[in-house]
Amino acid sequence: MGVERQDQHPGKRVLVIDDSDAVRRALTTYLAQVGYDVRSATDGVSGLEEVSRDPPDLILCDLRMPRMDGLELLEKVHAALPDLPVVVMSGAGLVRDAIGALKLGAWDYIEKPILELDVLQHSVDKALERAALIEENRRYRESLERTNRELQSSLRLLADDEDAGRQIQTRMLPRNHQRFGPFEFSYTLVPSAYLSGDFVDVFEIDDRRFGFYLADVAGHGVSSALVTVVVRAFFQRHVAEHARAGESLVLSPGRLLELLNEELSKDNLDMHVTLFYGVIDAGESTMVCANAGHFPWPLLHDGARTREFEQPGRPAGLLAGARYHEMRVPLPEDMVLAVFSDGLLDLLPHPGLHAKQGFLRSFFGRSRVTVEQLREELRLDRGLPIPDDVAILLIQRGDGHGQPHDTGNGHGGAPRGARVPRQR
Repeated sequence: MGVERQDQHPGKRVLVIDDSDAVRRALTTYLAQVGYDVRSATDGVSGLEEVSRDPPDLILCDLRMPRMDGLELLEKVHAALPDLPVVVMSGAGLVRDAIGALKLGAWDYIEKPILELDVLQHSVDKALERAALIEENRRYRESLERTNRELQSSLRLLADDEDAGRQIQTRMLPRNHQRFGPFEFSYTLVPSAYLSGDFVDVFEIDDRRFGFYLADVAGHGVSSALVTVVVRAFFQRHVAEHARAGESLVLSPGRLLELLNEELSKDNLDMHVTLFYGVIDAGESTMVCANAGHFPWPLLHDGARTREFEQPGRPAGLLAGARYHEMRVPLPEDMVLAVFSDGLLDLLPHPGLHAKQGFLRSFFGRSRVTVEQLREELRLDRGLPIPDDVAILLIQRGDGHGQPHDTGNGHGGAPRGARVPRQR
C-alpha cells in the first residue's frame, strides 16, 4: 500500500495516543506522510496533558492503556471539548468497549490490528470533515443570530423613534449611481409620510450577475416601512446563502417571489407588497424577471422603441400558494429600464391612466434620462406633501466607455414633447 494520496485537511493536528511503541510509531509515520501535523502520547494521562496544553483537531487513541484507559480519557475530553473529534481503536473481540466508547461520544472506532491504513485515513478524513461542518454551522448560526439581533434592534428603533427609523431606512438603501460592469443603477425614493412603504435595492450576486427590486408595501408610515425591512432581510439572506452554499433561489425570480409570498402569508403581517424583481447576467446580456402584482408596468427602451413588461401576478403576502411567471429578456447595447411605483402616477396631471402611461413611455423612452431630472420637473425636492410614496429605479447600459449614450440635446433634459407639466 502506498501513501501517495494526500490529506484533504492540510495542517490539521492529530494526536495519537497508544501505549504500544510500534503501533504509535507506525500510525504517526503514516499520518505525517499523508500531510497531517502529528503528535503522540504513550497513555491516557500524558494524552490528556497534551490536550489541555494545546488541543489538537482530532484524537486517535487506543482503548486499553495503563494509568488511564481510552474510555476515561474520552469521557474527560468530551466533557471539556464536546466538538473535538475522537476516533478510538479497539482490539478484535472488544466490541463492548467500542460500543461504550461510541456512547461516551467517540466519533468512530477502528478495529486493531489495522491491516489497511487507508481505512484509518478515511476515518480521520470523515471525522475532520464533520468537525469542519459543525464549526461552519456554528459560525453561520452566530452570524445569523447577530444579524437577527441587529434587525430586531433596528425594528425597535423604528417603532420608538420615527426620526431614527428614517435614518435607518435611508442607510439600508443601496449606493446611488453605482455600476455593475456596463450597467448603471440610479434611483430616487420620496416618502409621503416620515417613513416610506416603497423600497429599492440593488446587490451583487456573483462576479457576473446582480439583482434588483422595487417594492411597494400597501399603506404608509411605520407599519409599511417595517415590512420593507423584512423584505430586504429576506433578499439579503438568500444572497448570503448563494455565496455560502450555492443556493440558486436568488437566481430564479419566480421561485424566490413564491417563497417570499409564503413567508409573508405565514407571518400574518396583515400587509402585502407588490414587487418587481430582476436578475441581470452581465456576461450574457440577459435579464430574468418576475412580477408580484407590481403596477405600473416597467418600461424598457432599446434605443428605438419603448415597451412595457406586462406580467400580471398577485401581490406577495396576499394569498398563500401564488405562482409567479418568469420572463427572460435579452438586453440591447443601448437601453434604459425604468421601474417605478404607482405613486408616480398620482403626481402626473394628465387626465386618465392612458394619458399618464403614454407620457411615461415618452419620458423614459430615450437613451439619456436621470432620476434627478424627474425630481426637478415634479418639484419633489421642495418638501411639498405628496399623496403616496414615490420610488423610481433606472438601469441604463453604457456605450462601452462607461457612459450612456446621449440623445444629442446637449443637456440631458426631457425630449421634445415629453416635458413634465408642473403640478398645480
